[in-house]
Amino acid sequence: MPIAQGTFFLYTVYPSDTIYSIGLRLGSTVEQIEQLNALYPPFTDPGLVFPGQILIVPYRYNPTTQVFYFIRPGDSMYSIANQFSTSVETLNRLNPQIENPNWIYPSFPLKIPVQIYIVSPGDSLYNIANRSRVSIEALIRANRGRPGFSPDVLFPDYGLVIPDSRQT
Repeated sequence: MPIAQGTFFLYTVYPSDTIYSIGLRLGSTVEQIEQLNALYPPFTDPGLVFPGQILIVPYRYNPTTQVFYFIRPGDSMYSIANQFSTSVETLNRLNPQIENPNWIYPSFPLKIPVQIYIVSPGDSLYNIANRSRVSIEALIRANRGRPGFSPDVLFPDYGLVIPDSRQT
């Protein structure tokens, strides 16, 4: 199973963001962001993103395998744990820098127990779920709001967020 190595961010697009500005801010490239999120024809116009979309952004300066989620307005530790099929206790353990889990702030990077899977030709959500030991519903929930994501059709080289069943 092609699990991507390295550090990744799950970043929510804000008004006035561009792929270039996101890449510059988070240490990535336009090409990497476009590839992992299927931001190219025929799926969309190159570089076209909308506020509220969640992008996988690779960080090219750190080889450590980890994923961070940027907290959005209205998020709570419970809602984040639910989205990524984990527990609040696991999130607290992975983020000891948070003194009070009832007070989290938008734009704060929260380490989450997921992996980034690079889709191969012939993959299906069903096969990926079975190999990952997570439910199809968990895969859909973890990837909701992502450009290019469809439970019915997966594109080769697309980055898929996989809840890490070992961390729950």
